[in-house]
Amino acid sequence: MNKLFLLLLTLPCLLIAQDQQAKQILDELSAKTRTYSSIEAKFTNTFSNTMTDLNESQKGTLYLKNDSYRLEMEGQTIICDGETNWIFLEEEEEVNITEIDDEENELNPSKIFTIYEKGYKYKFVKEDSKNYHIDLFPKESGPFLKVELFINKTKMQISSFNMIDKQGSHYKYDIDSFITNKEMSNDFFVFKTADYPNIDVIDLR
Repeated sequence: MNKLFLLLLTLPCLLIAQDQQAKQILDELSAKTRTYSSIEAKFTNTFSNTMTDLNESQKGTLYLKNDSYRLEMEGQTIICDGETNWIFLEEEEEVNITEIDDEENELNPSKIFTIYEKGYKYKFVKEDSKNYHIDLFPKESGPFLKVELFINKTKMQISSFNMIDKQGSHYKYDIDSFITNKEMSNDFFVFKTADYPNIDVIDLR
């Protein structure tokens, strides 16, 4: 009984210490990421759900520069210059064009490095020889229950992250390569419809 009482007394202090440790690591990750002029990350995306016995993987490449990004995956390219979003579907031969609103901007892939700063609680889970493991929990109800972040201790870079939704689906991204400060022109983050004269252009702006 006495041990249980002492545990209950010390538990809040332990949780606060874990939160502070998590914030310190996340702050360091964010600060280092902001020093990069650009990022090119090759990744493997795995979608799985034990309830439906689904397990699908595909590879892709993400390019980041400030608030602009370009996401290339099999059959689909998503491009954003910070104001306009283009979704190019190769098989359908069409491109959808929309303006970026505040909600969509929060889904900008570059936000993964600063996602903890707004709308999330965080918890230090553990560390091993290579990575820190930190869990993020949304403060408000949404599609995802939590985000598991794995951060390389030596490089202070995200090595993988796993988003878990309310249906038990896992959206895991393993970073296969991470190149920084590569020269990228602003035009690289604009979809040029003139280069694809035969596609359908669906402009929803």
